[in-house]
Amino acid sequence: MFVSSFELLVKPIAPPPFNSAVSRRAVQAYFLTISNLNPVGVGDVSLSVQFTATPGLNNDELIAIVDAGGGNIFSDLVPDPVTGKPSQQITLPSGVTALVVLQPDLSKAAPNPASIEVASLEVRGYVELSLSPFSANTTAEILVTPQIRGTFIPADLTAPSPDFDQQSYTLPTANPGAIIKF
Repeated sequence: MFVSSFELLVKPIAPPPFNSAVSRRAVQAYFLTISNLNPVGVGDVSLSVQFTATPGLNNDELIAIVDAGGGNIFSDLVPDPVTGKPSQQITLPSGVTALVVLQPDLSKAAPNPASIEVASLEVRGYVELSLSPFSANTTAEILVTPQIRGTFIPADLTAPSPDFDQQSYTLPTANPGAIIKF
C-alpha cells in the first residue's frame, strides 16, 4: 500500500549569491508513526516500509531509525525480500505504536553530500507499506501518520548563541484516511 511522499534535504535555504552568513541550512527528515490496531494478544505483525526515491537512496548518506518502545535502533535500509526496494523491516506486537525515521546522516564528513559542510543532499520519493512474508500474523489493521520534520541550522555553529528553528507537518496519506488493512 502506498503511504505518502517524502523529501530528505541538507541544503542552504538561500544558496549563492546570497551571503552565507545569513543563509541557514535546512535539514529535513521523514517520520512515520505506525500503530498496530489488532487486538492485544493477536500475533505480531512484521511489516516492510519501502522507499522509492529519485535519485536512489544511499545508506552512506542516511540514517534509518526504528523505535518500538525499547529505544532507538539504528540500521541501514535493506532490500525488501519481495520487491528488492530499499526498506526498513519492523515487527510490531498488537496494540503497539512505533516510529520509523529516515534522515540525512549529518555525522558524515565532506565530500559526503549529507555533511553540514557540503549541504547538497536532496532526495524525493514515495513510501509503501507491505506485510512481510515472514509475518506471524497474515492480517493486520495499521494506523499510519507520516510527517516531515525539519531543522534550520545556522551557518556559523561556533557563534555564542546559534539560532536553530524547527518545523514539522503531517503529510497527506495516499489512501483516503490513515488506516491500512492487510
